[in-house]
Amino acid sequence: METAIANNSSTKIIWQQIQSLLNTINHVLIGLIGIYTTLLAKSLNFQDTALHMFLTVIGIHVSVAEALMSHYPYNPLTNRLSHRNKCRYHAVLQIIGGSMALLGALGKIRSTEVHFTTWHGKIGLSAAFMCFCSLCGGFLNYFQPKFIHKIYTKAEVKCRHNFFGMITFTLGIATIILGYFTQFFPKYVNENVIPAFVLATALMYLITIIAPLQSFRNKLKYRKKFIN
Repeated sequence: METAIANNSSTKIIWQQIQSLLNTINHVLIGLIGIYTTLLAKSLNFQDTALHMFLTVIGIHVSVAEALMSHYPYNPLTNRLSHRNKCRYHAVLQIIGGSMALLGALGKIRSTEVHFTTWHGKIGLSAAFMCFCSLCGGFLNYFQPKFIHKIYTKAEVKCRHNFFGMITFTLGIATIILGYFTQFFPKYVNENVIPAFVLATALMYLITIIAPLQSFRNKLKYRKKFIN
């Protein structure tokens, strides 16, 4: 019995250390892509596609990713905050990131005559639409107005916000990865290095999505228990 407890405790500690390591790696990946994107856009004077890249990458890859990690128990940026303050931190980053991504998308649409002829453009449009919807859903989830409870329970509002937030983030990251293969990016980045950008963004996505998936699973369990 004592051996089993000791093994479980040891396994738990190892898993905590792994999660802490993954969290550190994720912050490094987020930071590296964010810094490089900013420097590249600055070197191009934040003009046209450079500004579009800066707003969307910093908005989704940095701000929204950090927002999704806000409730992660091993996040050193938020693990000492209360649950309420974590929610505020999450909301502020989501508003900043979502607004930047939408501005980046709208700016590109206004500056280009031909739209949505590539997968980057088509999925980007879907990501922008979902981003707007998720921001609206985020306000409803945060403030929980009475009128929404006539349609959904408080738990359902949270569950839907969680689910559609993951879809939005997935579409946003897919758009960024496809953006690495557009005509713009290879002009300024060695083609041999582009796979490293893809790998970094993909790893960042996989690590970041862990916390929202765990939260969504817990919400589903609570909802199922509440219904039963």
